[in-house]
Amino acid sequence: MYQKTSLDNGFRILTNSMPHTRSVSLCVYVGSGSRYEDDTHAGISHFLEHMLFKGSCNRPTSAQISGAIEGVGGVMNGSTDRELTAYWCKVAQPHFHQALDVLMDMVRNPLLDPEEVEKERGVVQEELSMSNDYPGYRLEILTDEMLWPNQPMGRDVGGNRESVEGITHEMQVDWFKRQYGSSNVVISVAGSISHNEVLEAVT
Repeated sequence: MYQKTSLDNGFRILTNSMPHTRSVSLCVYVGSGSRYEDDTHAGISHFLEHMLFKGSCNRPTSAQISGAIEGVGGVMNGSTDRELTAYWCKVAQPHFHQALDVLMDMVRNPLLDPEEVEKERGVVQEELSMSNDYPGYRLEILTDEMLWPNQPMGRDVGGNRESVEGITHEMQVDWFKRQYGSSNVVISVAGSISHNEVLEAVT
C-alpha cells in the first residue's frame, strides 16, 4: 500500500508496503542534476554523486560504505540525471535500519575529502570517455545537443573534460550545501516494512 508523509524538517517519505516480500529497497532522491548547472559547473552533480560514496562521518572510507551493505548480502549504487541524483540500496528486511543509516549518513554527512576529489576526478573523466565506446549512448548525446543547443538540457549529464577538470573541492562543498537540503530530498522505501516503521526510523 502506497503512503506518503512530509516531515517538519522538509524530508518527504514515500513507502510501498509489500509484506509478501523478504527484502526492502531504499532510494534517496535529491533534486540535483545537470539542468541546474551553468557551464562552469557542468558535471558537478554527477561528480558529487561519486564523492558521496568515498566516505562519510560514520564510515570514512568507500570500503566501509559498500561493506556495510554488501557485507549483509545487499546491493547499492547511485545515478545522476538532468533533474535528480539518486542513491539506492536493496537489502534483506532485517537489515533495513542499517541500510537507511548508510544512505542518510552519505547524503547528510559526506567527508568530501580534497584528496579523494582529485583521485575521483580521473574516474569521472574515464566515464566521459566511455560514452564514445557505445554508439547508442553517443547518439543520445548528439540528439540532445541538437534538440536543446547551448543550454544545460542539451549537455552530457557528466559535463565535459574541461568543466570536470575545473571543478574544485570548494565548488563541491558549495553545491552540496545548495542542493542537498532536506526540503530537496525524497526518501522512498518499498518492501516488507510498514509506513510507520519507516517514518519512525527516518524521524
